[in-house]
Amino acid sequence: MTSPEMKQVLHIILYIVVATILTMGCEGGNVNTSNVPQVTDTLYTEASIWAIYDTLPERALTMIDSAEVVGNMTATRAELLRAIVYSRTIEDAQWLDTARIICERLLAGDSAKVNLAYRQDVLEVLVSTARMQQDDEMLVLRASQLANLCREQGFTAEALRNESEIGLALSHLNLWQQGLAKIDSVLAELNGVRHFNELDASVIAIKRKIAVLQEQKCWADVIPVAQGIVDRLSDYEQHPGDYHDGTYREPADENRQGYIDFYRSQAYSYIANAYANMSEKGKAIEYLSLFEQSDYSRTFDGRKLIMPTLCLLGEYDKMEAVCRDLEAHAKSQGDTVSNDYSTLLRCRADAAKAQGRIAESLRLHEQYEAVKELLHTRQLQGKAHLYAARYHAQEQQRQIVQKEADTRFWRFASAAIAIGLLLAVFFALYYFCQKRNIAHKNRILAAQIDEAVAFKKQVKDERSKDTSAGSTVCPDSLTDEQLFEYLKDLIEREQLFLNSSFERQNLIDLTGLSKERIGTAFSRGSSYDRLTSYIRELRLEFAVNLMNDQPDLTTTQVALASGFTSPDTFTRYFKAKYSMTPTIYRQTRS
Repeated sequence: MTSPEMKQVLHIILYIVVATILTMGCEGGNVNTSNVPQVTDTLYTEASIWAIYDTLPERALTMIDSAEVVGNMTATRAELLRAIVYSRTIEDAQWLDTARIICERLLAGDSAKVNLAYRQDVLEVLVSTARMQQDDEMLVLRASQLANLCREQGFTAEALRNESEIGLALSHLNLWQQGLAKIDSVLAELNGVRHFNELDASVIAIKRKIAVLQEQKCWADVIPVAQGIVDRLSDYEQHPGDYHDGTYREPADENRQGYIDFYRSQAYSYIANAYANMSEKGKAIEYLSLFEQSDYSRTFDGRKLIMPTLCLLGEYDKMEAVCRDLEAHAKSQGDTVSNDYSTLLRCRADAAKAQGRIAESLRLHEQYEAVKELLHTRQLQGKAHLYAARYHAQEQQRQIVQKEADTRFWRFASAAIAIGLLLAVFFALYYFCQKRNIAHKNRILAAQIDEAVAFKKQVKDERSKDTSAGSTVCPDSLTDEQLFEYLKDLIEREQLFLNSSFERQNLIDLTGLSKERIGTAFSRGSSYDRLTSYIRELRLEFAVNLMNDQPDLTTTQVALASGFTSPDTFTRYFKAKYSMTPTIYRQTRS
């Protein structure tokens, strides 16, 4: 082989190896470069994603990608969050199918097998998608798996919630007697337990039972069951302290009455509807009046719930007003093929028939039958789409695996040929790419730190302007939240946190409060678990501002000026909070 030909071959080999290295090192394998985080983006955290996922789902998905890229989130957690966004934000068949396929894949993965909490999260999404897709067979399967998992972890109330869901799904599968038996067993286990979590699970189970009884037209049985909701809520209303259990579902004191009124008004609507179906108009009107006294009756969902009852009672003017609003809303949303819209058409058809408008009644009834047929067809198409999507996903996965195998073969073959000549180039390029990625990530993190600290400073400045100077308060008369704000203002105004020996005793000496009272103010009145966590937060924010304002200070000087006892302590806490050391932060900003 001549010298020019040898040079040409070496150039080709060099090109192949460099392209392979850049693909592996710079792109990280399968990273989508369109989702690489930018400095102007918001913080990539779960809290940020939850704040926007229901209004900006596409943005939430992009933020999930970014959080995974910068290392704030594992790949499995990111996949789960994507499934949650798909399943909760848009009731779209393809989005729901995507959520279902993702979770079925996650359920078979190692994370779901070894981490029960993660497996529970995945199953909850699968239960939700099955419910929204009205796939009752799948709902029974996934809800059973979820209930068993909850019992395995000792979450009895959560298990019972899912078992009542199973009962309702069984009734939809023409196994209504088995479904009622399942719900009754749930209610028997919850009966007499005066904890809020169990109360809430009981109310949900009773609603499931009412739904089954309504489907079977067992109107006389609906009344005592719905009265059970009223009775349990009345006991909760009279003895709220007995039900307090500290679970995340329990409403705050100021929201307790709203919770009670919401479910109580629903119970009144069930009873009114049952009496109306039994032709006991006086009783129906009595409970309808109780329902109409509630705030819920004036909501969109409340008016929709009571519409069939209004039709049965001959309250056609009220019913027509509700129908007009519902129909206008459905048309504005493009949602004229839904169960709600079919119910609207049926009620209007019944009302027209009762008023002697036979032709209009027949026309509305035909529209009702057409919508029901479309709903049935859509359900079948949804299942067919799901099966096709699963096949397509499997086919794509097979192609990806084959392509990856081919790529690996040629990659290793090229590397084997060029390894002797280009080993140094390989490590140099790899090191360069890694260093560049780390520097890019650090720049983003530094910008996020500045953004967060600047925002907090702005909030503090605005709050200090709104606070009247010289006002005096009696700390003993304050609530936990108010006392925290009082202590917070004192600490920040006097900059007590800059004293490295500052501790709870200093606040006790300054305010005369007990250590228990101060501890409660921070643990219950704020988002901080204790005073030391809050002080550490202030010191870190002060340190960030100090490094920006006086870049000539050493790390030791910054640490001591910010109230830390040593630079090592400062560095450790700074890295734990901001994912980089103070030195790297300063280098990144210089």
